[in-house]
Amino acid sequence: MDKPLSRQLDLNLLDLFDAIYRSRNLTAAGKALGLSQPAMSHALARLRDMYGDPLFVRLAKGVAPTPFADELIGPVSQALQILGQTLEKGSFVPETARRVFRLAMTDIGEHTFMPRLIRHLQRHAPRLCVETVATSASPEDLAQELSKGSIDLALGAINPDIAGVSSHTLFSDVYACVARPSAVPRGTLSLAEFKRARHVVPAVAGTNHAVLIDRMLAANGMSGQVVARVTHFLAIAELVANTDVIAIMPRNLALSVAARWGLCHFSPPVQMPGYDVMVYWHKRYDHEPGNAWLRQAIVALFQGGPAAAGNEALKPAPRKPAGPRSSPAGRAPAPRSRDRPPT
Repeated sequence: MDKPLSRQLDLNLLDLFDAIYRSRNLTAAGKALGLSQPAMSHALARLRDMYGDPLFVRLAKGVAPTPFADELIGPVSQALQILGQTLEKGSFVPETARRVFRLAMTDIGEHTFMPRLIRHLQRHAPRLCVETVATSASPEDLAQELSKGSIDLALGAINPDIAGVSSHTLFSDVYACVARPSAVPRGTLSLAEFKRARHVVPAVAGTNHAVLIDRMLAANGMSGQVVARVTHFLAIAELVANTDVIAIMPRNLALSVAARWGLCHFSPPVQMPGYDVMVYWHKRYDHEPGNAWLRQAIVALFQGGPAAAGNEALKPAPRKPAGPRSSPAGRAPAPRSRDRPPT
């Protein structure tokens, strides 16, 4: 049985051969490798024995390679170069890189992140492409997709305690209500009015918003007030604008929906937890240059919250309210509890 290659070849001797061939001088090669004259003589003897050829013959000044050494230098130099490349980390040059990144997010994530992200990429990485995919229903499935690389990053309010997955908090958000002005003539609702109102619940896969909202409704005896459950956040705008239902949704989306559709937004008259919006990636890709560059860009763009100017319109122009416009209420107050919604 043949010996393993590592027992037939000594990498140090290949370095020695390459140095002697290029310098044509044993003393110069020894200095380059940090070897003394006796060590050089001993190593050269081993090298000759390994290949069964003198490799170099002495001249008046220096040495000359044998014909076999001339044949050997090409493969040896190429092998050393390939081995050296294994020690170098890959590079990512955004200005010239051609790559497709797949990002998992909900439709609210597309609304919140994509316009500003694409504008940034057009300026700094014009050959990159971003594909969005639906967030997996379970953290385990998401972790597996991130690990395999079928998804590069995930963005949203997802349980951060997923094995093997790293995360970074982009911003915190709370919930707000939206309704058409005719449904809330004063621009807000009392607790009693809120309990009598009919509600639509966003049951979006990959998030736990529906669980938290249902928990609040049940705690206030309002479970029977739900008239609809929708699987996309942005479907709520049309529904609320054309009915008297109340919708509870993330505040950043509520502000945008209210501005674009002529709706009122106001704080829920009940206690609700806040949550963190985060970017997630698998720990396998902690140091992968492209993944690291993109998530750093996302952090720089969205750390602290999405700017209102960065959100694109849901429709080309605001809809006119059916009746007299109520003055929108102020922003929802900071949450009194900080429960993080699990997925």
